Amino acid sequence: MNCNNCGKELPDGITACDGCGAMVTKPENLLTGVVGAVIGAVLGGASIILLSQLGFVACISGLILAVCTLKGYELLGGRLTKRGIIICCVLMAVTPYIADRIDRAIMIAQTFAGDGVTLGMAFLAVHEVIAEKDMLGDYFLNLGMIYPFVVVGAFDTLKGLFKKK
Repeated sequence: MNCNNCGKELPDGITACDGCGAMVTKPENLLTGVVGAVIGAVLGGASIILLSQLGFVACISGLILAVCTLKGYELLGGRLTKRGIIICCVLMAVTPYIADRIDRAIMIAQTFAGDGVTLGMAFLAVHEVIAEKDMLGDYFLNLGMIYPFVVVGAFDTLKGLFKKK
């Protein structure tokens, strides 16, 4: 690796150039960063589903989602840049919706298992069931409790990441 400031060849693992003193930053790897963020988002989404299926309010899973997504990007991508933060934010915005929909589909499929309703069929019918059963308030309340915790988890994680630099 070479110094970004003076171009001097540097050994791996140092944090400052021994020639000019400039801080050495790891290059970002977008592809592996996205893979890390997706893995983190899947783990966070799974925590939303698991906690909900166990009968717990899944707010804490919003924190898990944010931390896993951002740290996943950083760990596999080398470093977290503005581009990485945007990618993570998109994943953190979409994942609670998908996880909540899967959670509700599991409940619907279990309720109507005797009628041959599969998880896929239940997933496609979630919004119809919510509207038919007048569960819109519950639906938005559940998502409304997860998203603020995603924001808190993201803010605290980003604050900690940028303090290290």
